[in-house]
Amino acid sequence: MVELFWFFLQMGFVSFGGGYALIPLIEKETERQVWMSNGMLVDAIAVAGMSPGPIAVNLGLLVGYQTYGATGAMAGVLGLLLPSMLMTAGMVYFITRDHKNYLKRCMYGVQPIVTALILFAAYQLCAVHLSASLSASELLPALLIVGACLYMLLRLRMHPFAILLFSGISGAAFYA
Repeated sequence: MVELFWFFLQMGFVSFGGGYALIPLIEKETERQVWMSNGMLVDAIAVAGMSPGPIAVNLGLLVGYQTYGATGAMAGVLGLLLPSMLMTAGMVYFITRDHKNYLKRCMYGVQPIVTALILFAAYQLCAVHLSASLSASELLPALLIVGACLYMLLRLRMHPFAILLFSGISGAAFYA
């Protein structure tokens, strides 16, 4: 359980951009440590993404619980949250004394890698899901649902909950 806590503690220190940027790292470690199968991890990512709260914390909880039960879930969540709490306290201290905005400029430097990590996570989720579970006849409806959801999100600016509801109903209709 120490290795689980240590891993998520390290992830907590590098979680710029949120949990989606951590998915490739978590996937690699769960595979290396044999904490979960790849299919179980994809399911855990889906549940963590749809659950309230940050996806990284939800994923840490699910991986920890799957591996070591309730104490593993607490270790995963604590490992992820402890760095944020410490860094937030440190940044509050630094910001109140920083008159030249060094911290703001550093954050601008981190943004490109965060974007790349999120795009990579999206690519991997699509590649794993589409290649593993969908046949050729199921691919077109899935792509239509993705396209419609992107349109509703980007063009119509609908609330994500409405888009999740639409996606679930569409999936039930197409794959019934």
